[in-house]
Amino acid sequence: MRMKVNGREYWLEDEGEGQGQAFILLHGFTGRTSTFDSITSRFEKSYRLIKVDLPGHGKTGSIGMITMERFCRDLKSMLDQLGLEKVSLLGYSLGGRTALSFAMLYPEYVDRLILESASPGLPTTEEQLARQAKDKGLSEKLLEEGVESFVDFWESLPLFYSQQTLPDEMKKALREERLSQTAKGLSESLLGMGTGHQPSWWDQLPSLKCPVLLVTGEEDEKFQRINRDMAERFSQATHQVVQDAGHTVHLENPGIFAKIIDGFMIK
Repeated sequence: MRMKVNGREYWLEDEGEGQGQAFILLHGFTGRTSTFDSITSRFEKSYRLIKVDLPGHGKTGSIGMITMERFCRDLKSMLDQLGLEKVSLLGYSLGGRTALSFAMLYPEYVDRLILESASPGLPTTEEQLARQAKDKGLSEKLLEEGVESFVDFWESLPLFYSQQTLPDEMKKALREERLSQTAKGLSESLLGMGTGHQPSWWDQLPSLKCPVLLVTGEEDEKFQRINRDMAERFSQATHQVVQDAGHTVHLENPGIFAKIIDGFMIK
């Protein structure tokens, strides 16, 4: 369904037969609500599942250059409209940075936080500026060359090498998901909610008191390292490394990923 929030319109899907707590699912860059289809069937009888297309993505599409803080404010308004006072959040990559940002800005709404292959942003101004310049270049590439050329480039990044082992049907669905985006929407996402533009939460991680689960793939060394550092800063965090998986754990080893989440949620 479409929901109007603060002068903008978002696409969200509210499903699940479960009478348990609401579970908000936030996809990664070039993703959409279907991102977590490989695992949601395992949870729909236990939780109320709410999936949101982030700014610039899916059926939400281009809604202007939305900052991380502004989207988190919009998400709070969505939860208010749905009558939800407390939720659990699962976010992958961009969605993980978004889920963490929401938890930092509105901790009273968050019961549990699950971050897959995510980061708290960049620790220094120099790194932020460098990433902003890089994202500006990617934005220009998108607008000049189009989505298909960008997706070819995106899929060739070392970060996604492990996706080459996915079944052909899953690889096809993943590529279709990426190709369904628009150049304008993805460009706005990079410039509004990119890693270099969002707040850095590193120093504030100890202030978050809710239970946190960090999930990374064994083959994703960069995010393993980031998440080890994160785990040491949170007041109560568990870091799980999943074998036979890289950056997209929920696709590369969905059974283990779902089992880890289920164990965390019922503690």
